[in-house]
Amino acid sequence: MLCLFFPANSFATQKDPEQLIRSAPVPAEPPYQGEVRLLHRDSSLVVQTLLNSKVMQRVVGVIQKNELKEWPQNLEGSSDSRRYVEELVKAHQIIRGRAEEGQRFLQLMIEFVLDGQQSYVTLYAPTLTQKGDRLVLQKKELLKKLPLSRTYVYKNMLFIIQDCFQLEVDKALELVRPVAGYLK
Repeated sequence: MLCLFFPANSFATQKDPEQLIRSAPVPAEPPYQGEVRLLHRDSSLVVQTLLNSKVMQRVVGVIQKNELKEWPQNLEGSSDSRRYVEELVKAHQIIRGRAEEGQRFLQLMIEFVLDGQQSYVTLYAPTLTQKGDRLVLQKKELLKKLPLSRTYVYKNMLFIIQDCFQLEVDKALELVRPVAGYLK
């Protein structure tokens, strides 16, 4: 039904509005803390991170450290990075606060989304299950949708793709080529 509202040249088909392009466990070596996926969803390119971790505070700390490294204060996009990290910490606090006593794993989903008109990050409290070595998204609750600059979202998507898929810049750029023309 949703496909009726999108142009015919969108990435999606009427049968499958979300297409998996590539996925990888994170980190690259066990113990895994989640999975990163590159998706086409309708007319958007999405870098989705599913986290399922016993050490979620450390995982959030690594993300914070990477954001500080990639987005120093004098760089365009650094204020977007700070806003993202603030909301990520809040999302972590929410899921930690909801955890039942004795619950070993916390779950969090992060999506960087870019299409012709929008650029944003969403944070979700998901319900994930394990199927073999893959995580399966059962349901999700939106915690925050954070509109951010196209430059920040696009470049952060490239950083994540390079890091998680262990690719050189030119190979990462090939994966995001469908939306590269949207970057202004």
